[in-house]
Amino acid sequence: MAATTLRVGLTGNIGAGKSTVAGLLDGPGFMIIDADRLGHMVLEEDEARDQIATQLGTGILDATGRIDRRLLGQLVFGDPAARKQLEAIVHPRIRAAEAARVDAWGMREGVAITEAALLVETGGRDRYHRLVVVSAPARARIARLAARGMSKTDVEQRMAAQMPDADKAATADYLVDNGGSPAETAAQVATTRVHLLEDLRALCAGLSLPSRRQ
Repeated sequence: MAATTLRVGLTGNIGAGKSTVAGLLDGPGFMIIDADRLGHMVLEEDEARDQIATQLGTGILDATGRIDRRLLGQLVFGDPAARKQLEAIVHPRIRAAEAARVDAWGMREGVAITEAALLVETGGRDRYHRLVVVSAPARARIARLAARGMSKTDVEQRMAAQMPDADKAATADYLVDNGGSPAETAAQVATTRVHLLEDLRALCAGLSLPSRRQ
């Protein structure tokens, strides 16, 4: 019998707490794929590095000839055209690596969740059966990013590159509000997990999924 995998996109604006929600969703029958980590791996590939340096300039390379992610981030988040050039090189490779992980998973029935920051902005939503969006007030997100040591300029550039929080939330099949207490977030994630398992059962039975289940 062919494997059945419910593909889920997990997204949210910077500082919303995607990784926290991903960790709470993880468990038996679930696989979490970190698109950001896959992106870091892509940047280590010789072919991708050479293409990026050719397109964006060797100024984003460090003394060893590797891509300096900090310098790259400063460039692309301040230059939309450069960001699109980078995405054209990196995103197809990330999608290929993501698909390979799902294919190699080996679960007969399971939920594969891809955590990605710009999933909606880059038109990736249609690759998934369900979209989970993590939301939080701007002040909470800014405070979290400052606690990580991110500069005000970096925060502003990255937030400007993303959809307004309310607009992104409106695209969700399932919305997790991570602006409250950890217990409140955990309760919402537990409910979302139940819904995703229901969706998986429906998919395995050959049933159509409802168009929206917020």
